[in-house]
Amino acid sequence: MIIERKDVELQIKDLKKWLLVYGRRKTGKTFIIRNFIPYDEYFFVKSDKNLLLEDRQIDYGTFIEILRRALEQNKTVVVDEFHRLGKDFFDTLHAMEKNGKLILISSTLFLSKKLISERSPLLGLFAEVPVGLIALNDTLQALKNTRLSKKEMLEVGILLREPIAIDYFDTNKSARDILSAIIHSSIITIPALIGEIFVEEERDISAIYEGILRAVAVNKATSGEIASYIFSKRLMNKDDPSSIQQYLSNLLSFGVLKRIEVFNKKRFFYKHVSPLAKVFYYLDEKYNFAERKVDFKELQRIIEELMPRLVEDNVREILAEKYGLRESIFETKDIEIDGLLLRMDKPEVAIEVKWGEISLSDLNKIQANFDKILAKRKILFVQDKTKVKFNGELMDVSDLIRS
Repeated sequence: MIIERKDVELQIKDLKKWLLVYGRRKTGKTFIIRNFIPYDEYFFVKSDKNLLLEDRQIDYGTFIEILRRALEQNKTVVVDEFHRLGKDFFDTLHAMEKNGKLILISSTLFLSKKLISERSPLLGLFAEVPVGLIALNDTLQALKNTRLSKKEMLEVGILLREPIAIDYFDTNKSARDILSAIIHSSIITIPALIGEIFVEEERDISAIYEGILRAVAVNKATSGEIASYIFSKRLMNKDDPSSIQQYLSNLLSFGVLKRIEVFNKKRFFYKHVSPLAKVFYYLDEKYNFAERKVDFKELQRIIEELMPRLVEDNVREILAEKYGLRESIFETKDIEIDGLLLRMDKPEVAIEVKWGEISLSDLNKIQANFDKILAKRKILFVQDKTKVKFNGELMDVSDLIRS
């Protein structure tokens, strides 16, 4: 299966500046450029700083000569894992005439950020193109002509946001079976995808980042809860939310975590962007998954428990994008609702996601909660709206797929 990512492709094609394309490993950076972006020369930098030009190896001097000539001729040149070339390469780029189109690709996010920092010779030379997970819009578009049920289409669409899940896709398997197979076969791969982001950092700092990811996975959602969790693991010397703010900021800027405001409160909830990371770190923190073999039935039970929350987060996000609104979480003692979408600071859409069987008492409770919310639209999102009788507005995955 090939999932096209129109927004990223158009951004890379339309920007006329030199480009820095960066993102976590296995988010499809190289795949997008190799398959959808016209280029004249493609170089891959090996760990020994020699380069591959298609099927032959060349040294650094030959590379610079070819690069300079190609750019002078206004060609498009791609250099993958460019950061391995080091400072000499960056100084060379700084001295070059800014002809042609140069696309640099990197998975080492800390180093990528340093290269365009205030003291870098490359500052101002490159437009940034971060590549995160595949948009749910794009995965649903790829699935719309399959024979999957509405429930399976959305659940599989959420999993396929992680490009490594694409190889596991099988229309004869449920999303829960696919997720179980990925988790079982990726005990090393999943944490490595994120861990390499921080390869340039000291070991104790990397441990704090991982501690934050584990805290968020087990629903420590606010900075205060996360800091307390980190402190309890003896990764920091004090229980102070301010001490983890820079770590949280980096995880947000690198697309590993996302932050959602709590409506009418000066608080934020932090959540994993990757469904695989959420499930893996939850399993490992709760059940020591990386050290012991979890029974398949037990894994299925845990995934059954986590799937509604993954659906809730993705539905709130895609509806916010669809309507051009801002996500928020509604939190009071008296009203239970999964989200509010805001225009400016005012509620525009209230959302409740019910992912499973719905009883009459459930529907009455949802309606009562909606009646207490001052929002123009109130949407109940379900697995299949044709099977639910509700007086208000109903949605299912069919309403998310672009025509």
